Amino acid sequence: MSQVIRKLHAFPHSNVNKEFIQYIESMILKLDATSKKKTTVGVFGKSGVGKSSLINTILGEEDLLPSGTITACTSVIIQVESNTTDSNYTAEIDFIPKQEWEEEVKKHLDALSQGIENDEDEDEDEDTLSTGQEKIEAVFGEIRPNATLGELMDEQNFAAIPEFLASSKKTVSCSTAADLSDEINCFTRSDDSSPGQYFWPLVKTVTIKIPSGNCFDNITLIDLPGTGDFNKSRDEMWKKCLSRCSTVWIVNEINRAATDKEPWKILSSCIKNMAHGGECNSITFICTKTDDINPTGYKKNYKLKDEDLDVTASQDSVAYQKQLERACILHRNEKAKEKVRAMFSKQTEIQNHFTCDEDFLKIFTVSSKVYVQKEECILNQEDTEIPKLWRLLEKLDNSCQKASVKDYIQGAHGILSLIQGANSNASETLEVKRDVLTALEKNLLEELDFLKASFMKQSDYLELCLSEGVNESEKLSLETADKDVIKTKIKDARGYHRTLKSLCENNGFWRTKNGTIIDLNVSIATYMYKHVNGQFQNMFPVDGKPHESIRGMLHRFNIISDDITELYGESPVSLNLTFIKTQQNRLISRIEDNISQRKKKIYTSLYESILLTMQQVYPEAAELRGKNSHTARQKLLTDHIEKSKADMFTRAKTTMLELFENLTEYIEKTLREELDDIVTHALTIKDGVPLPDISREVKEMKSLASSFVDLQP
Repeated sequence: MSQVIRKLHAFPHSNVNKEFIQYIESMILKLDATSKKKTTVGVFGKSGVGKSSLINTILGEEDLLPSGTITACTSVIIQVESNTTDSNYTAEIDFIPKQEWEEEVKKHLDALSQGIENDEDEDEDEDTLSTGQEKIEAVFGEIRPNATLGELMDEQNFAAIPEFLASSKKTVSCSTAADLSDEINCFTRSDDSSPGQYFWPLVKTVTIKIPSGNCFDNITLIDLPGTGDFNKSRDEMWKKCLSRCSTVWIVNEINRAATDKEPWKILSSCIKNMAHGGECNSITFICTKTDDINPTGYKKNYKLKDEDLDVTASQDSVAYQKQLERACILHRNEKAKEKVRAMFSKQTEIQNHFTCDEDFLKIFTVSSKVYVQKEECILNQEDTEIPKLWRLLEKLDNSCQKASVKDYIQGAHGILSLIQGANSNASETLEVKRDVLTALEKNLLEELDFLKASFMKQSDYLELCLSEGVNESEKLSLETADKDVIKTKIKDARGYHRTLKSLCENNGFWRTKNGTIIDLNVSIATYMYKHVNGQFQNMFPVDGKPHESIRGMLHRFNIISDDITELYGESPVSLNLTFIKTQQNRLISRIEDNISQRKKKIYTSLYESILLTMQQVYPEAAELRGKNSHTARQKLLTDHIEKSKADMFTRAKTTMLELFENLTEYIEKTLREELDDIVTHALTIKDGVPLPDISREVKEMKSLASSFVDLQP
């Protein structure tokens, strides 16, 4: 296509072909911008489960993500992707706003000066002071008892990170992964033995880029912290990253895979952001450290005999222990997979948001340690299942690459066809073009009318679901919010008043250090989502394109009917039709990408609308202090919900319907205007427009595409 542009530039321009050549050039330049595809893999896992080692092993970068030497900070989001600019290892550190950190420091200093303000919650306040102290000391080191906010926020304390004060990103570039890891340690980890100059409390996200040849070019791996210290900026980034994930990995040690409920709790609590509020279409559970086993103890616990494990070596032979260990590992791997599938089947929240076919959940049992060992090991490379996991990513990467290449080649082929058509000197072409133009204009109107009618049906049913949600919410939402959040009866609720206070300080959303999410806005929106989820799944399925969905309707949209193809498929105007068809396909693909982004906003609009109403009371509730403040805070929240519910849910309904209407209007308008422009440019050019000969480029394009792209319209 670069060759074609050079030929167009070198070709003599005239009034006849100047505008057309400019149009062709603009279409070629758009190919790169609109053809690139990328996918995101979100990785959940607590510190110590082998997540960093797993990512390092898969990427073939032993020293990229450090582990084990000092305390990992599970609060910082780390993204790993390909560096397509140069051969260096780089990191971009994105900080939380300076004002937000200043507020955290002030809050901690106030708590220190006031002491424990409410004897109802002494333990919880001590925990809060401890957490604040940990963050303060990580950045500033040990501070004197009467330190002031001005002293701590002095510029000298941030001399190593002037970017933080300037509200800009910090970029680090190194020639090796080990050097980069050393450079960014202070932004992702801390060391209790030498506090100070560890900046993780100030960091929102770290984006690591490794040389293109060492990474999957079309995949971004995101380490999504499920536990740790959180604040408003990290929570917002966490939700944003989660909504981008097309697949999610849950990483846990194999000896806890069947008993640890925490990963599933974290996953269930954020499922809305992954499914209808995101684009996730699969979940992968990864059991790590499979080599960590006591074969004798394992055999005894499960009452296994050598013949049960297919161990054939004699017990007094050298080979026996190795054979037994490998057999026990493989036996436990299969048992772990069975137990994970059993646990998955009980996750009703996940089942309600996805169509969970047999490919939806994938399970791997891996050993990064054995995989990277050079000497003879108990397990072979395939036994570690690292190659299987790598092939899964490779398949995902190739799928993205193929989609990008296919999109580009089809678009390029259409443009080349248009140039060929414009070079035609057939005397009958002009008359034929007029007939085709008339037919396509008629088809466009008919297709748009059908699409509009289909959208109206979807909108009417969505409105019905929302109305039912409004009615039930007005009756039951306060009771649910009381039970789930405001007056929760959770086990060991001692100290819950501090959690409720923190929740009000953070717009109704709070995550405890162990990853438990408490969200008052979600609780209030329970019945709205209950009635909407089914219809949303029909309109925007995350794992398919059924005919009645929005994407399904788009995929049947086609202005080049069979009778037009039959009439003109062999005539010179077929080249023009090829251009129209390829541009129509690319346009629909671009609209689909836009739908993915807009549907997230439509779905989360119920939450955002309720949040907007509740923001009127959260600051006041957060400011309540002293004895009995917890009871007063509860009453303030319940009174506000009771007073607002008549309007709150109706407004949420109206907002969602308006956003859905905006989406359908965008689809209709984009199809109408852009297809009209495409058809006009393709069919109103004069026959025999003087253009360069591109027959060699057409032949080369067909040769390149022949193996995997169908260029037929």
